Amino acid sequence: MFDIPIQNNVKSGISLNQMGNGQINGNQQNASAMPQQQYTNAMPQQQYTNAMPQQQYTNAMPQQQYTNAMPQQQYTNAMPQQQYTNAMPQQQYTNAMPQQQRGGGVIVKKGQKMALSAPNNGRLDLIEIGLGWDLGPNGQGYDLDVEAFLLGANGKVLGDEWFVFYNQTVSPDGAVVCGADNTSGAGMGDDETIQVQLSRVHPNVAKIVFIVTINEALERGYNFSNVSNAYVRIVDKITNQELIRFQLTEYYANVCSMVVGELYRHNGQWKFNAVGNGTAQDLTGLCISYGVNVIG
Repeated sequence: MFDIPIQNNVKSGISLNQMGNGQINGNQQNASAMPQQQYTNAMPQQQYTNAMPQQQYTNAMPQQQYTNAMPQQQYTNAMPQQQYTNAMPQQQYTNAMPQQQRGGGVIVKKGQKMALSAPNNGRLDLIEIGLGWDLGPNGQGYDLDVEAFLLGANGKVLGDEWFVFYNQTVSPDGAVVCGADNTSGAGMGDDETIQVQLSRVHPNVAKIVFIVTINEALERGYNFSNVSNAYVRIVDKITNQELIRFQLTEYYANVCSMVVGELYRHNGQWKFNAVGNGTAQDLTGLCISYGVNVIG
């Protein structure tokens, strides 16, 4: 587009043949009648005991076996305290909504201008422009992108290379750097970022305009009516403190790009302007408007 080039054992008893032949204690005839000893051997105490010994009963349901069926340890492992804690640990909740994501910067409204200054009167130099949004049911396939146009006093880019986006991520002076391209907008926090080192911005740059566009918006009929909760915030990268936050509130079906805000020089100081204006122009149209040469 541009010319700018993710089973038990039981002991054996005396057999029935031995009882009939009187083969007990060497006295065969008397033994065959019905001797006391033979009667005793027919149903000895030992045989009865072996049939259902105390030990066998105990082994059938010993205390140890019952204990192993549902031991205290097994119950504890089923729902241990540690497992419950890991299900929703404090750390996980904290990461879901960390302090930084809740903000802390000065809230500005559309059209409001505010001078940039470091916390505690420190020197402000490296800042990050964080942008985020949510996609509605009809916008789940949208790929939103962030661009920065570095403009001169005439409102046009100093040259084609002064347009920073996903295919040209650094400005010629090294001051403006585009972060990774997020193609889904999923997750908490900023979806895309652009860093600016104010001290490195070329003197001829009077304004840096930050825009969010929807990729292939005109070709697919995509628009900002399926986008919500969009915001832009400025963070001091030295202290990681949020300085300014601007929540966008206007989402229209005839808008496929949004000028979210701009940094500009005023009396030697950088200021932020919360713009929040939508446009029906896609990225190609915006490039033309800001003086970037595009290929047909």
